[in-house]
Amino acid sequence: MKIQLLYITILSILLIPACKQDPSSYCPSYSTNYQTLSASTINQTPYFTNKAFDTLSFASDKGDTVAFVKTKTDTSWYCEDDNSNPNCPKKNANCYQILHNLYKIINGNGNFDIKLSSQTATSVNSLDITFNDRLYRGISNSAIGVKNLDCYIGDKVINGKTYKNVTMLGFTNSNIFLNNNYGLLKVEYFNDNINWVYYEK
Repeated sequence: MKIQLLYITILSILLIPACKQDPSSYCPSYSTNYQTLSASTINQTPYFTNKAFDTLSFASDKGDTVAFVKTKTDTSWYCEDDNSNPNCPKKNANCYQILHNLYKIINGNGNFDIKLSSQTATSVNSLDITFNDRLYRGISNSAIGVKNLDCYIGDKVINGKTYKNVTMLGFTNSNIFLNNNYGLLKVEYFNDNINWVYYEK
């Protein structure tokens, strides 16, 4: 009788782990959510909505000019894992749209491109401008401007024209000036002692 009881006890102990539920069965079923940029965000820069900005020209105060033409707009996605259970497989649950305008040089030497993205669930927008191999990034709740480096200066005269609602972004070796209607208006390079100005058609 004691041997039978001992046998039943040992068998019960051995079966307990087999009855334990697999932790992965607690994993929620994820679907990937795609968050596109809103129309109001895209409208904060002319490069994606105004065909007049498919061709861009800039002139320097040294007499040089550069011109670029848009070749295409790519859409890609920045994805974040949204899974707090370490036993569950990682899945990209939230993906945020990135718009990228590709330009090619048609006059002079240089490069230009624009990337607009809504990077996280906080809906913080990022506007990346590459001009002549230098990247300028503005981050804020409006696409043009940054949290800690921007300096809103209001109206500014550039190349004899007064532009409204101009924002200056200050960087280590340069300043750039932008507004929502015209995008990049001016680049000031401190070390090179050269300025580039948007040439309005």
